Amino acid sequence: MKKYVHANLFLQIFLVLLILAGLSSMVLAKPSVTFQFHISPEDHRSIPRSPQIALSTDRGDGGFYSVGERVNLRYQATIGGYITLAQYNPGGSVQIIEENKFVRANSPQMVSFMAKEPVGTHRVVIIITPDTIPRNKIQEFLRNPSRISSIFGGQYAVNRTEFMVDGGQVEPLINVQPATFNLNAGSTQTFSIRLTDYSGRPIPGKNLLLDAPFGTLSSHQVRTNSRGMAIFTYTASFVRRSSVRISVLFPGDADHGWTSTEIVGHIR
Repeated sequence: MKKYVHANLFLQIFLVLLILAGLSSMVLAKPSVTFQFHISPEDHRSIPRSPQIALSTDRGDGGFYSVGERVNLRYQATIGGYITLAQYNPGGSVQIIEENKFVRANSPQMVSFMAKEPVGTHRVVIIITPDTIPRNKIQEFLRNPSRISSIFGGQYAVNRTEFMVDGGQVEPLINVQPATFNLNAGSTQTFSIRLTDYSGRPIPGKNLLLDAPFGTLSSHQVRTNSRGMAIFTYTASFVRRSSVRISVLFPGDADHGWTSTEIVGHIR
């Protein structure tokens, strides 16, 4: 009987502790704070990048994420202090992700969340100060980042990054070398193409369509290799023309949007 009473008492104590732990975790998991205002890409890029604090996504500056993918924001400061981390969304809202969180010097930190709409460029800013920042000053800084010096004086370090969110298709990029050329009539120029996503990762096994209004292309279609690379040549026509534009088109597929570029050449 005593064993049963003791066991029952232990179970009750355990349940109470479990409830308290749950309540404690709910208090710590504060909801993010959102404001409604918009800044231009130029305003965000004008924010300095202080060497005292580093900020990046797990896919680098300008990393690409589809809706539903996990975004990992990493930051680390060489000085101790209070950090505030905020995100500008394409729809015109600003979300405070972390506010006045104390961090020690050289202590790696990470915030993780799911990429979600609206699609477009999401811009992030982080600031560290020796003391906590009143909410009204945080709002003033986020609304007018160019006034950071007058708002905080010299007692701060700041950094920024950005990432892309898309509804599902990867935004590809085409890089051609050389991007411009000068060529004598009848001569040949070799070009290399690299197809990547926004984060710089190669997109292999894709067909690229080539076109030139005059002159001769080695092929009107090339395929990227395992490094996202392809090569073609162009031979200038003997008919003298002042310039030529060679177009390179990736028509897209189920996973990638379409994109194109032009190579401008001058024929002598």
